[in-house]
Amino acid sequence: MDLTQSLQYNYLFRGLPKEVTAGFAAMATTRMFMGGDVIVRQFDYNSDLIILLEGTAAIKSFTGETLAEFGPGSIIGEISLIDEQPRSATVVAMGEVTAAIINAESFRSMMASDSKTAAMILLNICQVLCRRLRSMNLHVDTLTRDA
Repeated sequence: MDLTQSLQYNYLFRGLPKEVTAGFAAMATTRMFMGGDVIVRQFDYNSDLIILLEGTAAIKSFTGETLAEFGPGSIIGEISLIDEQPRSATVVAMGEVTAAIINAESFRSMMASDSKTAAMILLNICQVLCRRLRSMNLHVDTLTRDA
């Protein structure tokens, strides 16, 4: 599957015309990571967007505990891309990983030039972040109820 197709199936690019998705794909560079390589490190100031194309990666806690694993099609860095703050987590390759990396400034520039694209991408990100927040609220509620 080519990068444009991979992006079309990704939540972030849902609802965008194929030519817009192809424009984002044209900005991307592909990079390989080996098992144990850090893909992003918590507190780093890089806000490039990373899309896993092949392989598995894990979100690690500060102590090195695996919090979650994810695979092809997953996005890394959407939070830093939007708020331009340091990375919120460390992500490590669990084996050989191929990822597409889109430079944050190029991504933001494309969004700034097309308000419909920007609105669709931001809506897609908001929907996912809302689902994550709802899930976290339930998790916290469960922890406090059991205490």
